[in-house]
Amino acid sequence: MNKEKTRTIEQVYRSAVSGLYGRLRSNYDFLYRKFGDEGLKLIEDMSREYGLTIAERAKSRLEKNDLASVAGYLIRIFDTVARGRDLISTVEERDDRIIVRVNRCPLDFDNPGMCLAHTTMERTVVEELNPELTYRIGKSIPAGDAFCEHIVEFKK
Repeated sequence: MNKEKTRTIEQVYRSAVSGLYGRLRSNYDFLYRKFGDEGLKLIEDMSREYGLTIAERAKSRLEKNDLASVAGYLIRIFDTVARGRDLISTVEERDDRIIVRVNRCPLDFDNPGMCLAHTTMERTVVEELNPELTYRIGKSIPAGDAFCEHIVEFKK
């Protein structure tokens, strides 16, 4: 019996994304075990390169590159990787920044350095879409906080 025919497209999608995230995390763990801090640098470099490709595609899709539009694109990325489950708990908009709070880590990081290396992709996307903006992590689940803060703000 072929179970693929009985699963919905949503179930197949969630399973595929879960599998890809598991593999990505496994690759990250391998690089860190094998190379330590140099492995984190490799993860950061890979994330930056991937962020450049995402930003290039986003440039043709965004009508504006203002704070709200860039943060909105980042939220769209988060919604895509949430695998159909709630990820974003709140979005706080201010004049100079937007703070996206998430209630769980999709990759279940327990190493703050690995989280920072991985989120180089997000920083790259934000800064490529608008060089006046930057991205940073505020609170962090891997650092022991109850939630993560993804902050898109104007550079100081």
